[in-house]
Amino acid sequence: MNNFVNDEFVKWIGVIGSVASLIGLPVAIWQIYKTRRAAEAATNAALQTQRTISRNFLVFNISTCIKHTEEIKFYLLNEKYELATVRSNDLISQLIQIQEVLKVSDQAHQIDFLEILSELTSIRNNFGKKLIGSSVKISKIRIISQLDIVSDNLNKLIGETKIVIEKGA
Repeated sequence: MNNFVNDEFVKWIGVIGSVASLIGLPVAIWQIYKTRRAAEAATNAALQTQRTISRNFLVFNISTCIKHTEEIKFYLLNEKYELATVRSNDLISQLIQIQEVLKVSDQAHQIDFLEILSELTSIRNNFGKKLIGSSVKISKIRIISQLDIVSDNLNKLIGETKIVIEKGA
């Protein structure tokens, strides 16, 4: 009789264990699913934050370019061609970097970087010629007009980038 009780007891323990396993398996699967969804949501939030920070930094860099155009105009008007050349180099370098960032980010924009960079390179080269004593004639009005166009395009790009940031893309 003692064996019978032990056998019955073991059977019931086995049945209870099986029932617990049957209930526990779906619960475990459901918990794994919830954990995976939470991890995906955290990853998406981190990526969105990273994109927003990158675009805000892009706006900052574009603003710096606009400041450079104003400095170039100031140096031009005061015939400080060496400083105008240095600032032109800075502006060209930053615009090339911004162009590449926009390519990688696939942000739509309506700026013709090739044309702007071509104009700025021509301006920089004229400043350089003036520095080495060439008798090149520099048209301050034309250069200021070109720099104003560059500034206007960059301000437009800032607006486009802010719209992208606000939409959360």
